[in-house]
Amino acid sequence: MPTNPAAPRLPGVVTIAAGPFTLDVAPQVGGSIARFAGLWDGRPIDWLRPASAEAIADRNPLGMASFPLIPYCNRIRDGHFTFDGVEVTLPQNYAASRHAIHGDAWRRPWTVASHGDSTLSLAFEHEPAAWPFAYSAAQVFELSEAGLQVTLAVTNRGDRPMPLGLGHHPYWPRTPETTITATVDAIWSADEEVMPTALERSWVCERLATGLRVSDADLDNNFTGWDRTATVRWPERNAAMRMVADAPLDFMVAYTPSAYDFFCLEPVSNCTDWPNLTHLGREKVGGMVLAPGESTQAAFRLEPCRP
Repeated sequence: MPTNPAAPRLPGVVTIAAGPFTLDVAPQVGGSIARFAGLWDGRPIDWLRPASAEAIADRNPLGMASFPLIPYCNRIRDGHFTFDGVEVTLPQNYAASRHAIHGDAWRRPWTVASHGDSTLSLAFEHEPAAWPFAYSAAQVFELSEAGLQVTLAVTNRGDRPMPLGLGHHPYWPRTPETTITATVDAIWSADEEVMPTALERSWVCERLATGLRVSDADLDNNFTGWDRTATVRWPERNAAMRMVADAPLDFMVAYTPSAYDFFCLEPVSNCTDWPNLTHLGREKVGGMVLAPGESTQAAFRLEPCRP
């Protein structure tokens, strides 16, 4: 687990602090979190995988600590769906996949709306393009003695209904004994392109209930029936982090690639390809629709705790 909050501040980031915590945000890199660090038992610790100077210079959100998922999470098959009589075709936005992924806000610069000692607000405006729906988005980052709260908000600025998914994409440090504990009902199995194939109750769901060691499963899956709480434990560090989300972040994504020193555990409001799977019902795929002028928001918290 990286532990270097004393490192020099990276260029292009905005910093807030409270109690033992420091948060660096990179507005120009998709409104991403670049670093969430602090002190634990008197020693420095990075609670999320910190961004490198190269990732910030390259404006690469995949190298950040976390980035926003707006106006949809995960993949949309072939970047194509039909909504309210409108045929939508999205461009390929990730070289490793032919499916559109994670929306557009993570690939665009955000602006600083306000900046205090422990609070930062970012804003983003989308004009109709390949995603043919106008919307505005905001992120509010708040640090306290308890940890970090991130609030996402989206408003439909268009004159017709807009499909919407939202969430965040944290990258967590991985150690050999790292575990994830969470309550879920089912897992979406996926094919080699990470597209959903079947919703089932597997051994992974059972193990998550008691603590799944990250190294025991190679996952890139969506989970339904999540109770919106998950705990990551790092026994080697005598440290843990509780992630608590509010509705509509009712789904959890876990990505645990064995070849890397990180994993992803994401609070999201929709499962992969939900605009093409709405016939299955919201409990299975999530997603929502905003009427013209309607707004919604969702928050999640990252709270360090004892393992």
